[in-house]
Amino acid sequence: MTATDANVVLGYLNPAHLVGGAVKLDAELARRCFRHQVADPLGRALEEAAFGAFRIAAANMMRAIRAVSSERGRDPREFSLFAFGGNGPLFACEMAAALGMKRIVIPPAPGLFSSFGLLYADLEHHYSQTLRRVLREADVDEVIQAWSSLEEEARAQLSRDGISDDDMRLKRSAALHYKGQSFELTVAAPGGSIDKAYLEALAEAFGAEHERMYGHRAGQDEPVELVSIQVLGIGLRAGSGVPDQIALQRQGQASSGLRRAYFGPDLGWFDAEVLDRPALADRREGPLIIEEYDATCVVRPGASAQLDGAGNIIVELDGSGA
Repeated sequence: MTATDANVVLGYLNPAHLVGGAVKLDAELARRCFRHQVADPLGRALEEAAFGAFRIAAANMMRAIRAVSSERGRDPREFSLFAFGGNGPLFACEMAAALGMKRIVIPPAPGLFSSFGLLYADLEHHYSQTLRRVLREADVDEVIQAWSSLEEEARAQLSRDGISDDDMRLKRSAALHYKGQSFELTVAAPGGSIDKAYLEALAEAFGAEHERMYGHRAGQDEPVELVSIQVLGIGLRAGSGVPDQIALQRQGQASSGLRRAYFGPDLGWFDAEVLDRPALADRREGPLIIEEYDATCVVRPGASAQLDGAGNIIVELDGSGA
């Protein structure tokens, strides 16, 4: 069984519309397999079993969100959830509600977002060197030489890539920990000359990050150990490189009207309005199912959706939770 089967059972996916209708799904087979292999053995109704599978898939995705938010001392409730990929907009409301987030942004052509990033992003090269030294005892000249070597390597590679000197940007960072710790934190390191004061500022930056991340920091006498240094070499593209508007040739038309969809035991079944992205020029109240060539967006009951000036779908949640 797959998450796709669960989403068909729940009514979220149109089995005749994926990739503009080029990919057909057997909805009856999905329901039959889910009933026999999941729902019946668990003694659950078909829709309850499918929603359980949906929530498991969402929970796996939320682990990645927590890894870059709450596990780094950042409260996800203070951020918007940016949903992309073929499945991101489908699971976004469930994840945002579970995380207490109130706003979701879904870009145009969400299923192709990573491809656009590959085509239009600035060129980057990452370099790292292990350099285990207690900062207060470190040889400044050795640190200068190590960072300079990485920066020279980055410039040489960017030059081979055809990037001019004016379009090169170098960013330093360092991984540090208190001596004896088995893990480290990475902090940004400023450019410019390196001296004892520079290393002291690096130790202070680590202490501040440790306190923000874990709620405490060691005393001034606790030695901070440098573990590795990094350089990010960036080659800027001429202009933004991103088109003003993204226009896709539409293949196949989205459904319209209503479709039965299940939103969990607390909310139950709803007649969800099915529409396409342009129909969100005006604010619409959920439940909604927005069908596109490359993705499907599900807006849960109690949430609303509307296009912004850049063509993004902005979903606002009511904060009622999952």
